[in-house]
Amino acid sequence: MTSRLQRFGTIETAAGVARAMLCVDADRPDEMMVHLFGEKIAHSAVLVDCVRDGEVIKLAPRLLYRPDESGGLVLPILDVQEIKAMSTTQAFLRDKDDSLVGEWSNEEGKSGRMQFLKPRRFRGVKPKICNSWQEFKDWATWIRTEHDALTFRGQGSSQFGLSTTFHRAGRHRIERYCAEEIPTFKNHAEAVLGARFNLRDGEDFSTVLGLAQHHGLPTPLLDWTDSPYVAAFFAFTDALEAARGGKHTHVRVYGLTRQFVNQTSPHVVTLPTAVPYVASLAISARQNARLYAQQGRFLVTNVAAVEAYIRHMEVLAGSQFLFAVDLPVHLAGQALEDLAYMGLTAATMFPGLDGVCRMMRHAMSFAPRSVKAPGHPAGASMEPTPALAPEMRPL
Repeated sequence: MTSRLQRFGTIETAAGVARAMLCVDADRPDEMMVHLFGEKIAHSAVLVDCVRDGEVIKLAPRLLYRPDESGGLVLPILDVQEIKAMSTTQAFLRDKDDSLVGEWSNEEGKSGRMQFLKPRRFRGVKPKICNSWQEFKDWATWIRTEHDALTFRGQGSSQFGLSTTFHRAGRHRIERYCAEEIPTFKNHAEAVLGARFNLRDGEDFSTVLGLAQHHGLPTPLLDWTDSPYVAAFFAFTDALEAARGGKHTHVRVYGLTRQFVNQTSPHVVTLPTAVPYVASLAISARQNARLYAQQGRFLVTNVAAVEAYIRHMEVLAGSQFLFAVDLPVHLAGQALEDLAYMGLTAATMFPGLDGVCRMMRHAMSFAPRSVKAPGHPAGASMEPTPALAPEMRPL
């Protein structure tokens, strides 16, 4: 099919030119979901079968989705004319300079051009460089007081952009994800937790999604936190866990303004919609002690390039929403020692023995500053060596 699994473009329709988003899952290259939206366009999405014939991709519509009252995509009952239009419509796309261009037509003599453009390069957020831990603490105060930053995210490398685990897994069709993965995870979660979740209830659905995110299932969520220090903790521990060493020299902490959060926090967030979106989402910490401990919130999105989309929103609003700061990885020891003094460790972020072991593993990854005591060599333990139990003594 194509190496670019999500593209944006336009499609000429009988009602006018619609903006369009094309989504393909890496494991289903013979299908694509085409979203149509615009100010004067009835929002919809079409699941299309794809067959490659040389350099041409032939398209055949299979299912038509329309939004329900909450904006979610559903399969409506089509009338005879709509069924005929679907069955007689043909279309093709052709690769041209890494763009996809083509047209559609049907037996009624209607036709239109389609194009999905090569993704444009964008200028990401320009980070502030902090060369000391104290500089970061000063930045945390500045970004809150001067720009009203409300939520933060830490990443173990400054080289990685904002993208969800769902999109990094090569998945882009959220309607398929909601129909397949979420119900399956919900059934397992109910069995493990002894709880019941109603996926038709918005709060229950978001709770299931948050549990999936915090237990390692790829989701269209990005973890954020109300605390810049929690974000810094995750940035440095992510770098330690990945053992990136000299390959990635800096970690990154993002900050988002209150204006962005308020502007993108609808009363109901519906995942499978026709329109591209990045929304702020607060999820109940019910059955999720990690979310509570981490002061967590989320961004949810159907867009793979999240940072590019937020930057686009900034242009439209004429205001900066996203800020970033980069810190050298070698500050991890000092930063984590200070964060532990604040009560922020893996043991507090991940309640349970897993968190305790993770905390101890982090401590083994760097050399803490030693304290020289009278009569003891530098760095020597001041605790007496416990006697080994008989069965543990060396032979």
